[in-house]
Amino acid sequence: MVKSRSRVPTGHGEVLLRPPFEEWPGIASANAGICDSWDFEVGGMPIRSLRRTVRRILIAEAAATNARLGLHAKKAPEEPDRVAVTGHQPDLYHTGAWAKQFLLQRLCNEIGATGLDLVVDTDTFDSIGVTFPCLGPEVRRCRQDLSVGLADTCFACAEVPSATDIEAFCEATSRALALLPAPSVGKHFARFCDSLREAASIGSNLAELLTGARRRFEGELTDYLELPVTVAAKTEPFIRFASDILLNAERFARIHNEELAEHRRARGKRSAAHPFPDLDTSGDSVEVPFWLLDGKNRSPARVKPVTEGLELLGSDGSVVLSCTRPEEATAALMNTSVVLAPRALTLTLFARTFLADLFIHGVGGERYEDVTDAIVERWWGVSLPPFVVATLTMHLPLGAQVVNDEELASIDRRLRRLKHNPDEALGEVEFDSSSERRRALSLAEEKRRLIEAMEAPEADKKALGERIRSVNVQLSEILEPLAGELVERKELLESKRAESEVLTDRTYPFCFWSPAEVADKVW
Repeated sequence: MVKSRSRVPTGHGEVLLRPPFEEWPGIASANAGICDSWDFEVGGMPIRSLRRTVRRILIAEAAATNARLGLHAKKAPEEPDRVAVTGHQPDLYHTGAWAKQFLLQRLCNEIGATGLDLVVDTDTFDSIGVTFPCLGPEVRRCRQDLSVGLADTCFACAEVPSATDIEAFCEATSRALALLPAPSVGKHFARFCDSLREAASIGSNLAELLTGARRRFEGELTDYLELPVTVAAKTEPFIRFASDILLNAERFARIHNEELAEHRRARGKRSAAHPFPDLDTSGDSVEVPFWLLDGKNRSPARVKPVTEGLELLGSDGSVVLSCTRPEEATAALMNTSVVLAPRALTLTLFARTFLADLFIHGVGGERYEDVTDAIVERWWGVSLPPFVVATLTMHLPLGAQVVNDEELASIDRRLRRLKHNPDEALGEVEFDSSSERRRALSLAEEKRRLIEAMEAPEADKKALGERIRSVNVQLSEILEPLAGELVERKELLESKRAESEVLTDRTYPFCFWSPAEVADKVW
């Protein structure tokens, strides 16, 4: 459905929906029909049967997770009719990402779908915290961290911060927010901290803490289901899907890398990391699009083909498991403590193929979906159903003066005119004396005659040009006060714009806003 890149809205309260929400129910219904028409096998199992199994088992797992975390959720159906899916890392993300979950809820309310939020707890993180504006002595961004990550530590691998750390985070941030001329920001954050404290007694890792806190903050506005990727990755149908790729790792890597190369060529991108790196096929093993999680760390997974089968290798080259058939690989992965977790492309490929009737992307997530679509067309010979894109821009209520590029560009044009065509700006100034005015007008008239003289066939263009430049210099000197005023105006606007960029940053965390206010923007 979405081909060109979406543009992030810039104005407060502006919502991007591609296509319009009114079309989403019809797209979900059409997508279900597309999936029902497929006829291929995955790991020795017919796709339609595997898709039904995926939806039944993963929704049951999500319901069990929600119950364990004490989240408000409606009763999950045993055999869902329509399933809508979105997802994100369990971070303190901005309202643009949060809007996807409220739109997920809206769709579920309108068509009776089951909503799933994929909690990407398999991703690593540098730090978890909040960024906020500081107003003195100069306007700048400040930050308070709740948890700091290690090199290969994922959300699900990280411990819940201590009660002392949570209190220190909430108290320090609250003190800073109290200095803003918008008491509502601190009030919303205080409510979130209450949710954070309550979730801390239930969550078993950082991902569960943040997910539980967010859902408690949302209250009864939402009742969709949360599905951690680590939970989905341990289910039999997901492992069957993964095993199918492992047993055909060389072919998958070739298709993957060829489609990435085409994506970069079509967009004129030379970076080998755009939008993500190739799968490494050097040596006697092949990188596969999964992570290995051992409980504390995350590392890339590789496959080494051997006689009549394969070996799944860890980052240190150790053999995690050996297998020859999909059933054998599935059983081995089900019985190991290591989690084979999908990377970004593999996760949305799985979700769009086996789980969702409608997948809701953000503007960041859509950037690689043409690669996903192309891989699936070559891998299984089918076209994936369309997805939709949504985001929202919210600004903190700080009364920032927004300075647009056109204001600065207008001043730059006027300064260039004062330098090269100062005679055109004489009407913009008030002269100190009539003699100064007469001198300026005389110079302007002289320049007009010099330009006319340049048109004559026998004109000495070099001499005339030098005289024109001399006249411009004299006129510029007369207009220097105007130029000075424009420079001062530009410097002031640039300062205001720098402040505005801080005050109207759309990436401040969702916990600074009321859930009802954000829901109202997209409902």
